[in-house]
Amino acid sequence: MKRKKEKSESKTINKSKKKILTKTKTTSTNKPGDIENLENLESVQKLVHLLQVHQIELEHQNQELRITQEELEVSRNKYVNLFDFSPIPYFTLDPEGIIREVNLSASKLFGIDRNKLIGKQFITFVPVDDRDVFNSFLKTIFSLSVKHSCELKIINKDKHLFHVQLDGLKLDDTLELDLKCQVGLIDLTEFKRIEDSLKKSNE
Repeated sequence: MKRKKEKSESKTINKSKKKILTKTKTTSTNKPGDIENLENLESVQKLVHLLQVHQIELEHQNQELRITQEELEVSRNKYVNLFDFSPIPYFTLDPEGIIREVNLSASKLFGIDRNKLIGKQFITFVPVDDRDVFNSFLKTIFSLSVKHSCELKIINKDKHLFHVQLDGLKLDDTLELDLKCQVGLIDLTEFKRIEDSLKKSNE
């Protein structure tokens, strides 16, 4: 009787062991869906990391661009101030001789508000007998891209005649596609008057 009981008890124990082993196997092994979810999570984490790195790089680039833009703005303001408030009359002309920019000194010399000068042909202020000189001057500036000078006469709003020297140079601006040249005007009227007086006195 004792042996039968022992056998039955051992069988029960063995069955219990098998159940426990079966449970541990099923719980320890991952399902295919779980592995796929884990891989997807790792991919998302890598992507988030790459995006964060890219965002930091973009922020650095934007900061550099802002600094460059501020430096360009400061440089442009300096140029504008020098151009606008120079005691020498300055014009910016296109290849057709149209006034694109003009400073305060030039506006004062011509007796015309500079907003009204912009868009006008410079040659309209040049007497007919000097227009060939001006056309040749303008053509040389844009064709040779070197500083060029000429002497001619101009007439302002009040029909006052000035003897002037024009000094022109083509502008190389990488930010603008339109061709332009800058022309400085030196008033030689007083010099010519003294020169004429000396000639007359020597005759």
